[in-house]
Parts: sequence; structure tokens; C-alpha cells
Amino acid sequence: MNYYQEFCGDTFKGQTTIIDLGEDHELDGADLTMILETCSEDEVRIPFIVNEDSSRTWIVKMTQHGLHLSHDHRYPDGTQYDQNFYGGYADDEGSAFLQYFPADHRTIEDRPQREINRWAKEFDLENDKYYYRLYLRGELRFEAEFDLANPVDG
Repeated sequence: MNYYQEFCGDTFKGQTTIIDLGEDHELDGADLTMILETCSEDEVRIPFIVNEDSSRTWIVKMTQHGLHLSHDHRYPDGTQYDQNFYGGYADDEGSAFLQYFPADHRTIEDRPQREINRWAKEFDLENDKYYYRLYLRGELRFEAEFDLANPVDG
């Protein structure tokens, strides 16, 4: 959680560097933006904007059960999507810089097809990059890369 604090309040542009999620997927070639908007000692909220669509927020939270990633999706009027807040707890394969989040029980209960999901978040401070990744059945299917060296105006 400490690495998020360093960048709290900043906005970063990104790009899709890997995508294998089907033809004409909205993330392919999209203008990506993340905003480290709200940071506390145990929770960070990161709006993830795809082109003009600001319906997504990543929530990274330290809980009594460990580090948890959830995805908050909202309609333009602020109401949440059905089966919202999917995600998982960090497993033992990560490090201080890289965490993997396999789909948790609640996510699988709400959407059984997400059992194959595993998300990852990585700070590559040597190269000033931040990565968000989605693995399906162990294969990397989506990667967004954000440039931490050049914050932009929100």
C-alpha cells in the first residue's frame, strides 16, 4: 500500500500493451487514464477511465484477511452494475511491488465464469511504470501500462 501513497492525487495516462479478449474489444487501442484519487492507510480508490467511459474504479484495500482488489462499476447516474465489486485477495506469489489476485469466493458465486480470472497489479519503479493485468486460465490476456514518470492534469 505504501507505493500507492507516493502517487496519491496524481493522474496517469496509459495504453493497452497486450490484449486477447476478442475482436473489437473496447480496450483495444483505447485512451486509458488512471487517477489515484482517494488514498488512506488501508484503502486506495483508482478510477480507471477508458476513452470517455468513467464507470470503473479499482479498489485496493487491506482487510483482516489480506490485500483485496475489487472492481466497482457504475452507470452514469451512479447506480452500481449487477454483480459489482468482483475481485480477489492477493495470493502468496507476489511481492511488495507485484500482487496477484485470483477470483475470490464471492466473485465466483456471483459469476461462476470468473473462476478463471486472476488480476495483477505491479509497480515497476525502476522504469516508472504501473501495470494492471488480467489472466484467464493462467494466460495473460490483457495488460494496461501507465507512465508514472509523467503525471497529467486530471
